[in-house]
Amino acid sequence: MDLCSEAKELLNIIHYVYLGIIIVVPIILIFVGMFDMAKAVTEKKDDDIKKAQQSLIKKAIAAALVFLIPYLVGLVMHMVSTDEYKQCWNIIRGGIKTVGD
Repeated sequence: MDLCSEAKELLNIIHYVYLGIIIVVPIILIFVGMFDMAKAVTEKKDDDIKKAQQSLIKKAIAAALVFLIPYLVGLVMHMVSTDEYKQCWNIIRGGIKTVGD
């Protein structure tokens, strides 16, 4: 047996954490930034609006980075790794269904 077959449960948990990071975190960052922007606009203070705009831009950039970094790391690791790592990474990205019982 190989390492990936023995650690199915752990890899499945890592899969859900991975999905949470690349999906939920960017959405939360963008919604929080939009909420701050809406609050600043309703107060009608120019300084607060400018600060909220800058904050929204920073949060949007952070959301894009959080979304893209796992893919970039996966791409680099895929180029330099062994077949066993690639099998484990496919399980993490696709969930437990990619491994035969």
